[in-house]
Amino acid sequence: MPLLPRALALLIASGAWLGLAGGALAAPGPLRDETQLLEQLRSLGVAVSLGGECGAPGQLATYNMGANVLCLGDALLARPAERSKVLHHELVHVVQDCLDGLETPTSMTLVDGLRRAGDLTERQLNGFFLQHLRDQGNLRHVVATTAPLPQDSRQREIEAYALQADPALVQHLLRESCRRKP
Repeated sequence: MPLLPRALALLIASGAWLGLAGGALAAPGPLRDETQLLEQLRSLGVAVSLGGECGAPGQLATYNMGANVLCLGDALLARPAERSKVLHHELVHVVQDCLDGLETPTSMTLVDGLRRAGDLTERQLNGFFLQHLRDQGNLRHVVATTAPLPQDSRQREIEAYALQADPALVQHLLRESCRRKP
């Protein structure tokens, strides 16, 4: 499975990503529509479950990297205002899974994928995610809710929370990181 292209890593490092919010990376066609996004996932081999319960009580959605299953629960389907953020949060987890190969039971953090793809420091990469969290106004909440998690799980969640409000970037990462099997 190919890693993120060096150009994307350098774009992020240069700070040019600040101008990407609001659609500069918006997909020109099919990935903009939620239904087509879900079909794209299915074509990659990700099972999509709509409705029912997902994970622990109160969870709106889950992605299981070992089974490649995205679950969008009844609670999420009843809350259209939150759908995009929650869907894109879970799509970040799909991207993390793609970086290590959908066929494996493991995933790779975006920090690790971007570090391998370019000449970025951990500080630059963490600064990128922290800035996205600050921009959303949820930095304290995310730090508090992820604190009890093991470090790798915490990093995956921080990345997902950081990017969930940037659908264009998440969809770009999905296109660049996840490829259909031949």
